[in-house]
Amino acid sequence: MMFKNILVFLYKKRFFRRIIPSFLRRFYFLFNNKIFNIENFKLRLNLRNSLERKIFLENSFENEQINFIKKNIENVNFDYFIDIGAYIGYYTLYFSKFPNIEKIISIEANKTNYDNLLKNISLNKLNNVIAHNFACSDTDSQVKLWYSDPNKMGGSSVLNTNDFEFNKYGSNQNFDQNHLKKHYNKSYKDYKKSKENFFYQNIESKKFDNIFNAINKNLLIKIDVERHEIFVLKGADKILNNNKIFLQIEIFPELFNDINNFLISRNFKLINNIGWDYYFKNY
Repeated sequence: MMFKNILVFLYKKRFFRRIIPSFLRRFYFLFNNKIFNIENFKLRLNLRNSLERKIFLENSFENEQINFIKKNIENVNFDYFIDIGAYIGYYTLYFSKFPNIEKIISIEANKTNYDNLLKNISLNKLNNVIAHNFACSDTDSQVKLWYSDPNKMGGSSVLNTNDFEFNKYGSNQNFDQNHLKKHYNKSYKDYKKSKENFFYQNIESKKFDNIFNAINKNLLIKIDVERHEIFVLKGADKILNNNKIFLQIEIFPELFNDINNFLISRNFKLINNIGWDYYFKNY
């Protein structure tokens, strides 16, 4: 614990901001215990993973987003929190302690992430969480999941040949360098990896309407599925139209108009955004 505290202290200093994560990536094995107390729960972390190193060093994840949700839901009793794209379960674990949330449905498509999600649920002895391993989409079918780096599986996405992010890799097309820098802090050099060297999983996709039936319920929903959000919404049309919903949804800049228009047509109103996380409600 003392060693962790030293690393966290140094990480806060500008000079060490990049050095400490790099050190952790190389010497992750120094931490025999991969279970850490984060916020009000225990979390198993893989320090080879860039996102999980960030959680380890900052002892939190998406604080601004979570605080905004807390502020807006404190006077509402929710029948369900639905965590679509749960990853290893940070939001699931965090909101499992809230007395105004009765049950949680946690959905993660990546099989490795899902196994870690189950371990974290078990570690915290939660009995109000139901976890599922499939991708929410607009069809019930067999699909492929892809990711470019096994240490960045938080970026796993359902394979869509029209996905602009997927098609950037190994491409000879001319990139809008200003767009890449402004929205992604990347350049064309970040997309030189060939798709043949990607990692793929064969998984199930399901329409959320087909696995969850709710009418006149209060629902808190978080959707973070790496550019597949519009398909998730289309597969949950009955849920969206028949319940009171507070929604956090990640929207890439290129996809904002389509998703915003879809939600507005279902009587949702945009109330805020924090970076690419947007907040809508229909009540």
